[in-house]
Amino acid sequence: MDIDRSSGCAELTSIRGTTNIGQVPTVLRRMLGSRLQQLRKGRGLTQEDVAKGTWATASTISRIESGTVGLDSRSVVELLRFYGVTDTDEHDKYLSLVQLGNRPGWWHRDSDSLPKGFELLNLESAARTIRCYEPAVVPELLQTAEYARAALRLRYPDRPDAEIDRLLTVRLRRQEILDRADPPYVWMVVEESALRRPIGGATVWRDQLHRLQQVIRPENIVMQIVGDAACGPAVIGSAFLYLRFHERRLPDVVCVSQPTSTLYLESREDIERYLQIGDMLAAEAARPSETAARLESLMAGSEDRTELA
Repeated sequence: MDIDRSSGCAELTSIRGTTNIGQVPTVLRRMLGSRLQQLRKGRGLTQEDVAKGTWATASTISRIESGTVGLDSRSVVELLRFYGVTDTDEHDKYLSLVQLGNRPGWWHRDSDSLPKGFELLNLESAARTIRCYEPAVVPELLQTAEYARAALRLRYPDRPDAEIDRLLTVRLRRQEILDRADPPYVWMVVEESALRRPIGGATVWRDQLHRLQQVIRPENIVMQIVGDAACGPAVIGSAFLYLRFHERRLPDVVCVSQPTSTLYLESREDIERYLQIGDMLAAEAARPSETAARLESLMAGSEDRTELA
């Protein structure tokens, strides 16, 4: 994939045109394998150690963790018990992935046993490229803790504080990928109207704008702002997140968030369409070199509103 970072537009010349999506391991397998790998490492075990104590060989454990083979429910439970996970509710979170594992496109409802954000925490950690379009709020990977809490409270007005805290913890953990030694390339297209919304109040909003001024400096984080005249929400009515992975056998994924669920798309036709939309919005947006000045203008406006308040 070749990206012209000076203009912010991407020439995604191929969407793995020779790949049959039905023949590659599903992203759900990658998510499950990644989580099992975390459990193994948390116990200080090598793949050889697991092989000695279970039915699997070391090479099988390696393939499980990379998502290149599937697992049945019985095998997952055995591995979980070997790693010291005995709680049946915890088992259900992993088994949900097994049950969905053969579907090329799937819904995850917020009420399912998997916690909200569990999927993205695993998917984003494996991504080498992340593209995002956001019409309503600051993209989640760039939110401050206070802004994120306010946004979560707006989205889930009936959830108890403890649940909001848990969702916030997951969201902030997702942001850790931006600080790692090999961060993904992140390209975000955001509506200017989203940046003008004082979510959380004027002070939280101003701090959030300041945070954006800081994080867009690294070479791997690019943000473009779409002006009102570009009519981005008329082109596509909801936010979406596109992920491309280090593991090339895994399909690209588009995540579309809805009020009560998230849709994950893996088919080549869906991926190509969303990338076309992303390129079109980026072409209509201000150039990345203009983002700093636009944020400075928004900061000035936020200070004025704080004084009026």
